[in-house]
Amino acid sequence: MIEVRNLKKTFDRDPILKGISFNVEKGDVISVIGPSGSGKTTLLRCLNFLTPSDEGTLVFDGKTYDMAHTSKKEINEIRKKTAFVFQNYNLFLNKTALENVTEGLIIARKTDKVIANKKAEEMLEKVGMLERKDRYPSQLSGGQQQRVAIARALALDPEIIYFDEPTSALDPELIGEVLEVIRQLAAEKRTMIIVSHEMNFVRSISSRILFMDGGVIVEEGSPEKIFGDPKEERTREFLKTYRR
Repeated sequence: MIEVRNLKKTFDRDPILKGISFNVEKGDVISVIGPSGSGKTTLLRCLNFLTPSDEGTLVFDGKTYDMAHTSKKEINEIRKKTAFVFQNYNLFLNKTALENVTEGLIIARKTDKVIANKKAEEMLEKVGMLERKDRYPSQLSGGQQQRVAIARALALDPEIIYFDEPTSALDPELIGEVLEVIRQLAAEKRTMIIVSHEMNFVRSISSRILFMDGGVIVEEGSPEKIFGDPKEERTREFLKTYRR
């Protein structure tokens, strides 16, 4: 479904991604773990062209893109197949939960408003937020805002959803409600790439894990392999900090 080859990105002469390569198959849940500053968020942003790449090849549904030289038309083509859930929700503060979900459908997809509202209500119900559809972000908890953001992503019927630290901005007691929604999506075989520090969650949900450090993929494998028998010393050192 997706093939990434030799993805590179430098900021101010500081190499952040140093040649990232991996594959994603339909229905995969790929979790990206690693210390802060390892390039995890930059990787996701490059994949969805929110941050321009310096070098790299993306094969998406059999079509090959030069990631450093993509046209606006090509980027729009890719984004129609993807959705992005941000750390800090990125909701429109002056719009209700329902309007936040319908915005992309009506403006970007040119969907009829009646159809968009119906779709939005279905997705809000799916994440347990339908009864709060008329509330504004300021009237919602962080966990509720993130569930609205997930509903917004789902409404676009993406082939793949990128999650960038979806619980990092939440108070500890609100994390579970968001993780439960993502678990449901995994059970439905939704294709997802998730950057997360929630190791127990990552271990239970992932079909494959990428451990990044210093702008490279140090090791990748199944949860059983990464958590139970990692090959690399750097992986073992990192995971020790999360073990109780």
